[in-house]
Amino acid sequence: MRRLLSNLMGRSRKLSRRDAPEGAPEGARLQLDQIEESLGRGLLGLDGGLGLFRLVHLLDAFATCRSPRSVVSIGSGGGFHETYLAFKHPEVSVCGIDLRAPYAGVDLPNLRFLQGDLLDPAFASTIPSADFVFSIECLEHIRDDRSVFAKIAALVSPGGLLYVEVPFATELEQADPAVCRREFETFEHVRPGYSAKQLDELSTSHGLVVERIAGAFWFPVQPMTWLAIEKLGQVELEPHWRTLHSIAKLDRKEGVPLSRAEATAISLLARRPHRSR
Repeated sequence: MRRLLSNLMGRSRKLSRRDAPEGAPEGARLQLDQIEESLGRGLLGLDGGLGLFRLVHLLDAFATCRSPRSVVSIGSGGGFHETYLAFKHPEVSVCGIDLRAPYAGVDLPNLRFLQGDLLDPAFASTIPSADFVFSIECLEHIRDDRSVFAKIAALVSPGGLLYVEVPFATELEQADPAVCRREFETFEHVRPGYSAKQLDELSTSHGLVVERIAGAFWFPVQPMTWLAIEKLGQVELEPHWRTLHSIAKLDRKEGVPLSRAEATAISLLARRPHRSR
């Protein structure tokens, strides 16, 4: 792993980034580079590199949305994924929702964050619908997850997409007391994960059409990346976050894992049909 990372790090500066508009002053280009560098390092620091894996799958889902103009994120946490999406797509309005304030630390004209409880009717009424709605590792922390999912699904505009990424667990694994205890004590997950069948049922029961359900954080790519960060240290690897982002792209894989030994996350992509005339 150390040799692989060393070889790839030599190419890290050649990877693509957002360019300033043609003719922009050098200061503007430098500022854009600094913003992306700050966000990339922040994503690397989330949960042993999982922030970069989450970003890969989020951007893949967003790329399937048809000319989106608005994005809403539920459970935005520190706000790094929302900020990165707004930074890369200045033509899109991005709104993050969470109980806590974000700490990504980048102000953008097309980005805002709201603090509040989605199950509070007064607060929920202030959240706009959007062409692309996403929630990353939020539902597993909420006991009344079905009510929250209903609120999330209702935010998707006709023709829009919902992307949800949560921990994966088969229904047999969900019934294992040892798995449940470990997930709660380690991550405060009130349930260890969701199966493909459960995500499909949640979606279809709220009028959404499932386009894709697939595993994420597959063995061995994600565990090896986490191990590299643990052994080499986050500070040493931060300048090479682009390389690790490229490695995270190897996590793209179709199909649903058979158990948590194969992959520890699962994602859903579903569309809200246009209203019939």
